[in-house]
Amino acid sequence: MHENYIITNVNGIAMDDADTRFSALAVENGRITLVGSADDVAPLIRDGHPVLSLDGKTMLPGFMDTHQHLGLTGQVLNGLNFLGDDSLDTVYARLTEAAKEAPDDRWVLGYSLNEYNVREGRLPLKEDLDAACPNRPVMVVHTSWHLCALNSRALEILDLPRGLPGLDVGADGMPTGLVRDPGSLTHVFPAVSSLTPAEAKLASFRAACEAALRQGITTLHCLEGGEFGPGDTRLVVENRDKLPLNTVIWNQVMDIEETVNLGLKRIGGCICADGAIDARTAAVFEPYLDQPDNRGTLNFSQQQMDDFILAAHKAGLQTAIHCETDRAIEQVLLAMERAIAAHPRKDHRHRIEHCEIPTPGQLDRMAEAGIIASMQPAFFPFLVDMDDYELRFGKDRLRWIHPYRTMLDKGIVMCGGSDCPITPHTPLVGIQAAVLHPIKEERLTPLEAIRMFTSDAAYSGFEEHERGSIEPGKVADLVVLDDDPTTVAPEKIGSIHVDRVIVAGRTVER
Repeated sequence: MHENYIITNVNGIAMDDADTRFSALAVENGRITLVGSADDVAPLIRDGHPVLSLDGKTMLPGFMDTHQHLGLTGQVLNGLNFLGDDSLDTVYARLTEAAKEAPDDRWVLGYSLNEYNVREGRLPLKEDLDAACPNRPVMVVHTSWHLCALNSRALEILDLPRGLPGLDVGADGMPTGLVRDPGSLTHVFPAVSSLTPAEAKLASFRAACEAALRQGITTLHCLEGGEFGPGDTRLVVENRDKLPLNTVIWNQVMDIEETVNLGLKRIGGCICADGAIDARTAAVFEPYLDQPDNRGTLNFSQQQMDDFILAAHKAGLQTAIHCETDRAIEQVLLAMERAIAAHPRKDHRHRIEHCEIPTPGQLDRMAEAGIIASMQPAFFPFLVDMDDYELRFGKDRLRWIHPYRTMLDKGIVMCGGSDCPITPHTPLVGIQAAVLHPIKEERLTPLEAIRMFTSDAAYSGFEEHERGSIEPGKVADLVVLDDDPTTVAPEKIGSIHVDRVIVAGRTVER
């Protein structure tokens, strides 16, 4: 498309502070220069600017996914995705077939397997994987990415230390093949990632970006490096200009010097204070009701977390920490409060990632401290079984799962993400999930939910002056939809077709 052009006949939703609606806009050299009506752009049309009529389609700011992983998403795109499989026999057959087609030294990798999706109701053990692939190393990753299954060849190559936390052993004292966190994070995933060539990783980064563009996403917060992919942050930083959309890069390590040397202003992401609800390693004050001796796992001491947050805060970095449930939220919230009190900095914009089951008191403190809640509404349709969760937590605790309305009413800024590959890059599905929250008191309006993936998402990355709304002077990152998510029936929001995606003024081929 020409660098200077006019868009007309559009149902435009600016997502600015005034909730502006518009029918035409002008774009010059990748930025928005005018937002208004057909009469407003008429002089530009008379001057010969090219015109694109959108036939009444709906335009929004390009969506932002504020919590996803290029490296992990690329792995899933290059491996086997078991999300839709309903039996372990199907899983084994696909592993066997993949082993026949791959080079002799290649690992066979599968992802997004959940025991609740298969009729057997369990994950495979090493003997099952050995039968499917006797001569190849195999790793099958749980949907949560906090649990994996390995065959004997993979266990032999990885040579995991006996007594590794998270390494399941049977009655015979031998590994079963299942490894939970922290061992899956500290030993398994880094080792497997290190076996992937840089060229393959770069190709997978681009594939992940292209998958996001197809869903109307023009900005990705890339949470890279650390235990999930050592060295991946540098690889993304050095190649970000080759990626087809805007990136906001987080370094998932506790190495502040490395982060500053990379020229980054933010640190963290899936630095995991606790584990995952699905793996029953999310850290809770009260035990899981179906496992009375289990209160999950805190991966750091309070002192370790205090020291890290304080050092990052003093260095001027924005921080983000993975906390799924109340005990982990308490550890990180306390560390952030202490750092802010010791070195006041009004506009820190520190984030708590996931924040799935906080306490009401914790929400009050997050609002007071100006801490952002980085949420993933699509967890509901893809991961959360409310009946099963009630068995784990009981009704009283489950009342506070993803408390969007309460957060918003208390003044907490929420940004939206997918945690891809945990759930797909599908912002419209996330918006629908927030509007149709299973707890009615926590539902958002469509506009409020859209803000999580546009204007408030931009704020969460210090990009609100450049992106997140359709206003003169901002980058022309735009998405065009076949229907209006603010007026369709809520249950239809997630299936709205993405008609066109514009990045910095240029229509992207998808």
